[in-house]
Amino acid sequence: MEQKLEKIIEKLRKDFNVPSIMVSVYKDGKTFFCGGGLADVDNNYEAAPDTIYAIASSSKAFIATALCILADENKLNLDDTVKTHLPDFEMHDDYMTSHLTIRDALGHRSGLVRHDLTWLNNPHITIYEVIRRLKYLPVAFPPRSRMHYQNHMFALASVLVEKVSGKKWYDFVKERILDPLGMTSTYTGASQYRDKNLKTASEPYSFEDGKLKKLPFNNLDNMGCAGCMSSTVRDLDKWARLQLGKGELEGKRIYSEEMAKNLHNPQMIIKSKEMFPYEFDEINFTSYGQGWFIENYRGHKLVHHGGTIDGYKSLVGFLPKEDVAFSILTNLNQNQTPMAIGYTICDLALGLSEIDWGTRFLDFANKGTEEAEKAAQEFKNKAANAPLPTHPLKEYAGTYEHNGYGELSITLEDNGLHVKILGERLAITPMGYNNFYLDFPRHKICIPLKFDYDGEGKICKLFAKLEQMCDMIEFRKV
Repeated sequence: MEQKLEKIIEKLRKDFNVPSIMVSVYKDGKTFFCGGGLADVDNNYEAAPDTIYAIASSSKAFIATALCILADENKLNLDDTVKTHLPDFEMHDDYMTSHLTIRDALGHRSGLVRHDLTWLNNPHITIYEVIRRLKYLPVAFPPRSRMHYQNHMFALASVLVEKVSGKKWYDFVKERILDPLGMTSTYTGASQYRDKNLKTASEPYSFEDGKLKKLPFNNLDNMGCAGCMSSTVRDLDKWARLQLGKGELEGKRIYSEEMAKNLHNPQMIIKSKEMFPYEFDEINFTSYGQGWFIENYRGHKLVHHGGTIDGYKSLVGFLPKEDVAFSILTNLNQNQTPMAIGYTICDLALGLSEIDWGTRFLDFANKGTEEAEKAAQEFKNKAANAPLPTHPLKEYAGTYEHNGYGELSITLEDNGLHVKILGERLAITPMGYNNFYLDFPRHKICIPLKFDYDGEGKICKLFAKLEQMCDMIEFRKV
C-alpha cells in the first residue's frame, strides 16, 4: 500500500502543481509516512513528517473536543443555551439569541451564513469583538433547519471554553489535549512559530498564470480555534488515532466514549450540494457531528474534516470500524489533492476497486474554474454595454460602514473606483446607473454592488452582495 500510495501522491503533486504533500496513514496497528516536495521553495527545504503546515479548519475538532472535556467534567452540557454561559450573547434574531445551544454552534446549524469578510477584512479585530458583532449579521435560515458551514460559531466555541474553564482557550487545548498526546509540534497560533526561522515551517503558495507564487501567511489567531492551528502529519497521526480510540490513546483518556458519540455521529444532516459542490455516487448520507463530517463512503463510515486557508489545504480522517486513520497536509492554495488522497487511502486500506480520484477532482477543479470565468465574463459584458453612472465617479468615493463588517474605503484612482479588501486593491466597475461590480481576479469572482442616494441626491449608501443566501449588506456612507 505504501509504495502504491507514494506513486499516486507524486502524480497528484505534479498534476495539481503542489509544492509539497505530506501524508500519515495508520493501518494494522502501525503508522507510515509518505509524500514529499518542497515545503519552502525559495530556500529549497524539503517536506518531511515534521514539517509544519497551517491546518485551517481542521482546527475545529480541537475546540469541539475541549467543550466535550468540559462536558465530561459536568461544567456544561452540550444542550445548554449559549446564553446560559455568556449572558451578554446576542444574535441578529431574538429567538436564536435565546435558543442557540452549544450543540447548534458546533453542528453548523445556527442559521447563520459565513459572513467571512467580517473578520478576514479586519485582521486586527479580536475574537471577543467578532462575537459581539454577531448581533449585526443577518441569518438566512431558522435554527436547525439546514446545515451551513460557518466560522463564527467556532470562534464562539473558543470564547465558551474560556468562560467555562477560566483559561485562555489555547492554554486549555494545549494543557488538556496537545501535551498529554505529545503533540509537541502543534501550535494553537501562528505567532508561536512563524518568523522564528524554523526550517520545519512550510510556506504558502498559489499557482497563477502557469507560475508558482508565494503568498503572505494569513494569520487567523484572531478567530480562535475556528482555523488558526498549525501541525505536522506526525502529530496529526496521534490526533487521528485518538479519535479511533474514542478519546483514548496509548492508555491516556482525553475525553469519554460518551462524548465520542457526540463528536463522531450525525448531529445535522447535510443535503445535496448544501456543503460540497461535487457529487459522487460512492459518497452517501453526508452529515456533520461536532467538529467532524460523517459520511457513508462505499458502504463504510468515514469521519473527516479538512481545512482551507491562503496557500494551505489539509485533511484528517478515519474509518472507525476498520481502525484506519490518516492526515494530509499541503501548501498550495485551493488544491483538491487532500480529498483525492483521502478517498484513495480508503480504497487501498479497504481493498476496494481503485478509483482515479485525482482525475475526478482535477476535472472538477477545471470545470469550476471555467464556470467562474464564464460568470465573471458575463459581468464584464454587461459593463461594456452599460449606460453611464448617474453621478460623477468622485461622488461614490468615501468611507462606508456596517456595524458587523466594519469599514470599506472607496477611492478614486487612475480614473476609476477602487476598494481595498483582503489586502488587495480591487477595481469597482460601473454597470449602469448606480450599479457596479467588484472584481476579485485571483478568485475569479465578481460581486454586485449598488449605491443609493438621499433626498438631496447625495450618495449615502452602498449595498454589496457579499453572501448569496442573504440580502445585500447595507453600508452607510460616513
